Amino acid sequence: MPTKLKYAVRTSKQAPSEEIGWPSKRVGWQALSLLSIAALTSYLDRVVINLLVEPVKAAFGLSDASFAALQGLAFGLFYTAMAFPLGRLSDSGNRKRIVVIGLGVFSLFAILSGFVRQYWQLFVIRTGVGVGEASLTPAAYSILSDYFPPARLARALGVFTMTAYLGIGLAYMGGGAAIGWLSVPGHLEWGIFQGRQPWQVAFMLVGAPGLALLIPLGLFLREPTRRGSTLIETPPSIANLGRMLLERRRVFVLMFAGFSLVALAGYAATTWTPALFIRVYGWTPRQIGLWYGAIYLTFGMSGAFVAGWVCDRLTARGWLDAPLKVAAFGFVGFGVFGGLAPLMADPRLALALAAPGVFLSTMPFPMAATAIQLMTPNRMRAQVTALYLTVVNLVGLGAGPLLVGLFNDHLFNQASGVRYSLAIVNVFCAPAATLLLLAAARPYRVIRTGGDKT
Repeated sequence: MPTKLKYAVRTSKQAPSEEIGWPSKRVGWQALSLLSIAALTSYLDRVVINLLVEPVKAAFGLSDASFAALQGLAFGLFYTAMAFPLGRLSDSGNRKRIVVIGLGVFSLFAILSGFVRQYWQLFVIRTGVGVGEASLTPAAYSILSDYFPPARLARALGVFTMTAYLGIGLAYMGGGAAIGWLSVPGHLEWGIFQGRQPWQVAFMLVGAPGLALLIPLGLFLREPTRRGSTLIETPPSIANLGRMLLERRRVFVLMFAGFSLVALAGYAATTWTPALFIRVYGWTPRQIGLWYGAIYLTFGMSGAFVAGWVCDRLTARGWLDAPLKVAAFGFVGFGVFGGLAPLMADPRLALALAAPGVFLSTMPFPMAATAIQLMTPNRMRAQVTALYLTVVNLVGLGAGPLLVGLFNDHLFNQASGVRYSLAIVNVFCAPAATLLLLAAARPYRVIRTGGDKT
């Protein structure tokens, strides 16, 4: 049997001394702000499409499952091919450069989505949209873990994750208003917008902010010194990475499975909730965009922030498994609200139940990022994050919207059937994810205390 590798593992007991020598809070928060704005722009395009279900389906004669493939399968294909190579590049190279290039490529693909004429063209171009998260998130997590010591990392990652829900909220609100304005006759009779459909112009508009951000990101984001691992000088080989994953397979399998179910329910909800209100309650895209966007701006952002705050408090008290406990106990409540909200006869009551559901559903995501950074050697963090995102997005984004679409097409073959599809997915995922994450807590604690018995 080969000798097990030993890695430096950061624990809460090290927090006070590790504050010495770290970048100042001002520098850390500057980097966090820039990366958060970049993350925000990456969500605009992937959310606006959820308001375009009906016009895109009509333009290409699609079924619900075919439309869901644009959000799920097309994005997942890119992740399968590129997420891990980009993560490894982040662990061995300049992470800032990866963030800048990735954001530029993503923005261009988003704009190109507005020029397509056939379904297969849109499907192929949508695979490129995945570069926004495939390149940005692993590199950003790794950068932030070198700007913030362990005692403050969960809150920083909570803020970073929180901006995703700011992006979702703004995309729903602004996208709904923009689609309503673009649909008015005469508003698309000038420049490159002339002759295009409102859904095409919407895609073109949401890609522009990312391009505008490239210059300030390139000028003001700094590449930090790598910290927190004995493997600082040389990036580990694929063999060493594989050995580490194998040694800690129990916790990784349980964590990845639990957070995949969290993502499955979350992506299903964000993709199909607008269609629920349009089909069942007769709302317009502008109406649901405004109200659902407002829920994400308030409850989505606060859920991510509160999770980070609670995790830091529990970590300071010696709870080494705090990220997993916060994620598990927060998400279990989502099953109640997420299961009931789509079944309500009154749209106002549905929104009232959706609000706490959104709050609880956003809590696990910053906890996943925190758990991975704190248990993984520095030069492996981006690769493990990329592996995590590959699995989570293939299961969550690849299967979540598609599963609801298949239920809609074959199990509840009517417009109002989307409510039952959403309820089933939410009620199943919440308790299953909670049990998996709680099962991962014990082996996670062993790793955090310096052990390798997984």
